[in-house]
Amino acid sequence: MIRILVLEDDKLFNETLEDFLEEEGFTLHCVLDPYTALDFTYENNYDLYLFDVNLPYETGFELLEKLRSSGDNTPCIFITSRDDKVSLRVGFEQGGDDYITKPVDLETFAIKAVEECLDLDLAEEVWTPLKVSEYILDVV
Repeated sequence: MIRILVLEDDKLFNETLEDFLEEEGFTLHCVLDPYTALDFTYENNYDLYLFDVNLPYETGFELLEKLRSSGDNTPCIFITSRDDKVSLRVGFEQGGDDYITKPVDLETFAIKAVEECLDLDLAEEVWTPLKVSEYILDVV
């Protein structure tokens, strides 16, 4: 089971992501602010982080920088309305693995999330093929 921490301060979009990704078979913790997200990273192990960039208190970039400096190498996908090249560069420089701009096609996002997790060698675990919409993803 793929475990994802979702950090999105837009409550409606947060709930939309939660509903869609749970329906696709992911296990989620969804939070609205970076402080709660940081607490969750201390208490749980995740296969993937999904962080918005524009957040109250600090950016998703800053949160990931803290996590990376503490040795946390969990893959992270930034999902944001920022579509400029400077933000894209900052996202990757802070350790982001992918960068998706809003509006988001949820099926495409789910496939990208699975691809990031497959790079983690989850094949070593007991793996059950994952169905994302009409696609079935399996480890070969």
